Amino acid sequence: MQTSENILELKGVKTYFSTTKGVVKAVDDISFSIGRGEIVGLVGESGSGKSMTSLSIMGLVPQPAGKTVAGEILFHGEDLLKKNDEQMRQIRGDKISMILQDPMVSLNQILSVKYQIGEVFRYHDKSILGSLKEMCIGVLKKVKVPSPELRVNDYPFQFSGGMCQRTIIGMGIANGPDLLIADEPTTALDVTIQAQVLQLMKQVQEETNAAILMITHDLGTVAQLCTRVLVMYAGRIIEKAPVNTFYKNPSHPYAIGLIKSVPVLGRKSDRLYSIEGQPPNLLNPPTGCRFAARCEQAMPICTQEYPPEVSLEADHQVSCWLFAEKGEQ
Repeated sequence: MQTSENILELKGVKTYFSTTKGVVKAVDDISFSIGRGEIVGLVGESGSGKSMTSLSIMGLVPQPAGKTVAGEILFHGEDLLKKNDEQMRQIRGDKISMILQDPMVSLNQILSVKYQIGEVFRYHDKSILGSLKEMCIGVLKKVKVPSPELRVNDYPFQFSGGMCQRTIIGMGIANGPDLLIADEPTTALDVTIQAQVLQLMKQVQEETNAAILMITHDLGTVAQLCTRVLVMYAGRIIEKAPVNTFYKNPSHPYAIGLIKSVPVLGRKSDRLYSIEGQPPNLLNPPTGCRFAARCEQAMPICTQEYPPEVSLEADHQVSCWLFAEKGEQ
């Protein structure tokens, strides 16, 4: 459940990349918040800016080409963009943790699991709380890795993909973070293991009351885990809604297209639905709505001016001229 206390709040954040061809506006003026105990899904097709949003929050935008050039990223009311490198290192892995896409790449294959989990405690001076090995075993127990007393001395290449992902989740929650960012944590796993990992994350959230930002392109994952949905397209957030509202009453044409693209058991159709066209080039994004060229309901104003954000309900906002004009009337 969302509470009145916002753990994280983004205000007008812009993250750009300077290239030889020009400036790529990877994240372009986005704003949203996450409350304590809330699980928010950030969805959109590849290249929409989801992962770059997470890297902006973590202060890990690739340098020197990339830079967050505007906005505020407020964590417990403090702007992370004003923190220096050492201050951000103290926050990462302690107050804010991140789970990356591929567990086999996230873990160092030539260092033991005990060493890598222990590093989380050592860096943040948590090893003084007890035996480091026992603390590492406790982390593996919490994420339900079989025989943790024996497996803690193993190396990642001796683990299955699901066990590696459980270990990564364990490292993420080891220090009891207030915010956990999960960047497509089930992409590299089979369906059965995906379900187990999602159930584990739900259980962890209930036990710790941490806020979770779930970045994914899988709408099934969102329906199963999240309480609220943010739809991102071409560097901007175009719709915000509670998960039930999003599935029952999607409003933006792009959000409607995403849901129509999901295969439904028993639906008879000659072919799967797909959104025609391609996302715009972020080196030179269009002046108006960035989805206009692919939208079947586009109007002349859609190509001339970006639509304002309109509140359809207290907790449901959309950026689309179809609703902006109705709001004015």
